[in-house]
Amino acid sequence: MSVSQELLRFIRAHRGELTLSVYIEATPADPAERRNWRVHLRQQVAQARDALAGAPQEERDAFERCVERALDHLPTDQAMPRGGSWACFCAAGGDQLTLALPEGVETSVHWGIGALVVPYLRVAETEEAHVVQVDRNHVRISRLHDGAFETLLAQDADAITEIGPYMSEPARVGFHGGTRGRTGTDEVQRQRREATERLHAVLLHRLTALADGGIPLVVGGAPESAAHLLRMLPPALAGHAALSPVLRMQSPAEALGPIREALHTLRSRHQESRVDAIREAAHATGRAALGYEGTARAAELGAIAELIFSESAWRQHPKEIEQLVQRALADGAEVAWADASLKRALDGEADGIVAGLRFPLAAAQ
Repeated sequence: MSVSQELLRFIRAHRGELTLSVYIEATPADPAERRNWRVHLRQQVAQARDALAGAPQEERDAFERCVERALDHLPTDQAMPRGGSWACFCAAGGDQLTLALPEGVETSVHWGIGALVVPYLRVAETEEAHVVQVDRNHVRISRLHDGAFETLLAQDADAITEIGPYMSEPARVGFHGGTRGRTGTDEVQRQRREATERLHAVLLHRLTALADGGIPLVVGGAPESAAHLLRMLPPALAGHAALSPVLRMQSPAEALGPIREALHTLRSRHQESRVDAIREAAHATGRAALGYEGTARAAELGAIAELIFSESAWRQHPKEIEQLVQRALADGAEVAWADASLKRALDGEADGIVAGLRFPLAAAQ
């Protein structure tokens, strides 16, 4: 699910409450353009205020209080993250939530029942992964969470022990034709190989212990070592693991962009398999709904366990999709904005929206 726990709690707590939702687009790199978002924000606030001209005075007062609170929490031009967006949700009762978002949202202001969630889903992707870097002499496991890395394992291969008397060295006293020996080079290579095998065994054991969490795995490092590790992963890990060729043995923070690309590829792959499974379930067991009408009926019955929708579905039915999303989230469903690669699969018979169900709709009749 692409909704943070903070936002999910806010949605559930204020589902039926008037709420102001403010989204601010990412600030551009050009300093001359960095104040444009403030102009757009004022325009959006004015439009929302005009739309409330005929509303009761009590509601208009609540709107103005929420606007004031949101403006008070706006980042300064210097504090606004570059390449990142910002969102603020203010409930009429006083609760408020601010979130930093990736680039991609448009500046907008919405006033209505419940928080406006779809713009958040369009850009937010859960940024959590285990990042593995491996070569013959070093291994590292880092946990990525909200753009920061925590080292879980950092280990080097065992050092080579002192080489004894071998054929590559001058003969010592007592050496005679019947003495068997090995070259020093062969012994060094044997020790290095065994040290690498022990090191990789430690890495694989630690990764297996992490498999139960279902967290995506991004693998990098020396190409041969990384490819070998991927082949050795148990099925529970291999299903959500991806190779990042750009990620070598540097600090993982230096390769955050490629790591995010690998995570996006993993999510797209997983989402494609989920859409296929939902479509199959719709025809085989009835525990799925394809299209808006069936999905809306499932939402009314509290039957949605998983909801995936495309941009075209949202563009055609923005209010209806927003209501479906809020209902599904409130009922504990997983909700995701469909990757662009799924457009053809979703926008055909499914009208851009599919849902996996907790029970067949026929059983509810």
